[in-house]
Amino acid sequence: MKFLRFVWKLFVMAAVFGVGYIVGREHSFEEEEQWEAENRKNNENNDKPECSTCTDKNCDSCKEAPKAEEKPECAACTDKNCAECKGENGVTFEYENDKATKVALVGNFNKWNKDADLMTKEGNTWKCTKTFEPGTYEYQFVVDDTDWVVDPKAENTVKNKYEGYNSVVVVK
Repeated sequence: MKFLRFVWKLFVMAAVFGVGYIVGREHSFEEEEQWEAENRKNNENNDKPECSTCTDKNCDSCKEAPKAEEKPECAACTDKNCAECKGENGVTFEYENDKATKVALVGNFNKWNKDADLMTKEGNTWKCTKTFEPGTYEYQFVVDDTDWVVDPKAENTVKNKYEGYNSVVVVK
């Protein structure tokens, strides 16, 4: 009889903790679905692809650029009609870190992809130049694929959904 009571208590405890675990996991799935829906909404607003440094001759931004007069090619580009060659809204991002082996620029302009815009090292400073349409953009630096860092030189920051902050750049 004692053995049956023991088994019954184990069954009840397993049921209670199992349900608690499932409810807790479902809550986190709901939050993840909300974040994904929010990202989809933001991505729909940014349908036009960005042209990072024009290393791709067939990028959509360069193809969609109006074919006006012929412009000479710039040093970083292979397409004469890209926005960077025309000198439109270029922003240079800089981050000082002498110990980093890799730094990437991430933001809502590249869907927070840490492989999209790698920065180049010049001395102790990491640099990356991007062209933007007029607007407000949030960004961070990713150091060595692990550390997400707010730009210490940024004039503005906003709170993000992860209880941290994003740097903000406004392009006019």
